[in-house]
Amino acid sequence: MSAPTVTPVDPTAVRAAAQAALENRLVHIDTIVAAQNTRAETTENVRVAQQADADAAAAEEAAFRAAVAGGWSVAELRRAGLAVPAAVARPGAKRTGRGAPTGRRGRRTAAATVDTDSPATDDAATAEGTGSTGAADARTAGGAEVHQ
Repeated sequence: MSAPTVTPVDPTAVRAAAQAALENRLVHIDTIVAAQNTRAETTENVRVAQQADADAAAAEEAAFRAAVAGGWSVAELRRAGLAVPAAVARPGAKRTGRGAPTGRRGRRTAAATVDTDSPATDDAATAEGTGSTGAADARTAGGAEVHQ
């Protein structure tokens, strides 16, 4: 078995090779940073444009409302070729903070959810005279509430 040959290493060449490998990898980091900065700038531009659009829509609606208050009818404005905003065309159409209706009818009361097929077990209502028989007793006792 022979001894391995060891040759001297040029530190400058090794460092240059390592530096080149790092530069090739850092290109990816530079590309990511540029893309993220472009996206952040674009996102801000979109936000500014959306705010400008909302401001312009509010100004447009105010101008239409002023025209209607000044004597123009919605029909006349349309015949003139203007696209009348829905909030002006239908005065009650503007919603503020509530969102669209859900179709729900409100909370159901206890009376609406009572099971009429089972016997009454509401001892508290009967003891207070607020059950169906307690309320009838109070009404039939000459208008005075009867406590037992």
